[in-house]
Formats: sequence, C-alpha cells, structure tokens
Amino acid sequence: MRQLTKSVAAGVGTVALVGGIGAGLAYADTPTDEPTPSPTTTATTSATETPVAGPGGRRDENGFRKRFVRRHLRFVVRALHGEVTLAGEKHQVIAFQRGGVTKVSDTSLTVKSNDGFVETYVLSKDTNVRENGRDSKVADIDSSDRVLVVAAKDGSTLDARRVIVRSN
Repeated sequence: MRQLTKSVAAGVGTVALVGGIGAGLAYADTPTDEPTPSPTTTATTSATETPVAGPGGRRDENGFRKRFVRRHLRFVVRALHGEVTLAGEKHQVIAFQRGGVTKVSDTSLTVKSNDGFVETYVLSKDTNVRENGRDSKVADIDSSDRVLVVAAKDGSTLDARRVIVRSN
C-alpha cells in the first residue's frame, strides 16, 4: 500500500510539474499589444566589431514568422461571420461575413452565410471592392458571387468598408 501511495504521489507531482512548465511556456509566448524593440545596427569601419543583425527567419506568405501565430489563427480562415472590438481612444466594432450575395443595389448588399446567417450592409462611395486581386466597382457585384464583407458597426448600422469578391 505504501508503494502504491508513493507511485500515485510521484505521478501527481510529475503531472503538476509538466502542467506548470506548459503554462509558463504558454505565458512566455503570449502575444502582447506592446511592440517588441528590435536590435539596431550600427555602421562601423572597424574590422574587429561584428554588426548586429535584425530579427531573422523566413516569413510565410502572410508575413508571419512563427508557426505559433499561424496555428492559432487558423480559425479565422474557417470563420463565416463575427464581430471584433478594436481598442483605441474610441473603441471600434468591426463585423465580417463570408457568404453568397442574395441581393445587391447601389446602396446595400445582402449576404447569406452557409449557416443561414443573413445580414445587410450599407454601401457607399468609400466602400473598397476587390475582385481577383484588383480594384473593382459595386456595379460589378451580382447575386451569383461569393464575397467577404468587412464593415464598421455603428449601433445597428453596418457600413461596408471592403467587399472582396471570391472566385467560385
């Protein structure tokens, strides 16, 4: 019985130690809003001094350097719709939605996501429309298109800032 108690205590202690180390690593790698100071390089003419280089490493197509960030942002690729509140002097709510266009006019765009969520966005002259990586116009959007809409939310009004027309 005494040996069993020692084994259980050793196992619990090991699990606690591993959990503590994992939590410490997660805390140490948590992104912050504060910019990381980058090392500066100094121009010298002396052959004995080694110049200090900036951060290295290859970046992926999105500009991310760490696999940690890419792995934790995968949910964004699968997101159908949602809202994000941005901090600042005045907080700003940004809404986004992916889906098919159900109705379009010069002043509004209605989008339906795959889960049945339907929302109407206000279009203005400031709405940026992109199709196949190029600038486009609201008039080029039709009801057979699939889009990603990014909008600023003010009360119950969703003012479309960007509409990206996706290829089918």
